[in-house]
Amino acid sequence: MAKHHLLSLFFFLFSISAGAQKDTRDTSKLPPIFERIGREMKEYHLDTSAVPDDKITRKIRTLRNLRGGFNINEALEYKIEEDLQKNDITKEEAESRSHFFKTGNGKKWLDNAVIWIYRSHFTYKELKQLVRFYKKEAGQKLATDLPIIMMQTLTAAEKIGSMYANQKK
Repeated sequence: MAKHHLLSLFFFLFSISAGAQKDTRDTSKLPPIFERIGREMKEYHLDTSAVPDDKITRKIRTLRNLRGGFNINEALEYKIEEDLQKNDITKEEAESRSHFFKTGNGKKWLDNAVIWIYRSHFTYKELKQLVRFYKKEAGQKLATDLPIIMMQTLTAAEKIGSMYANQKK
């Protein structure tokens, strides 16, 4: 249930940002992070091209392996399973999508896209610092516990929202 909350938040934020180019709402009242997300998503262009085999790419791969926890690959698997359970897709389509993202071009394109994203946000020096952090006990704990903390926080917000709605009745 809690994993569903995190995925819902992830896909909600993704759907907001994916439609950001068509959004004509006044965003001046949004918190700065949402303004930044909207701006960054308007400017984002998918790049699945081959990544250089250099120290930056190797450091990004190391970091992604160290972080473990809840990653985009697991989120995709969960979403495929959720779509299957809701009968939005057939078992064959679920297996086909899962296979696509685990092997061949789907895996390669997603891995390349993620590496290009990391390359656009972090310097080599910052990546080295992140790897050092995630190799430490506190970093491993954060990687393991952050998805749970996020889900519990979202659940708390939902429950408090329900309490507020019940007070208004």
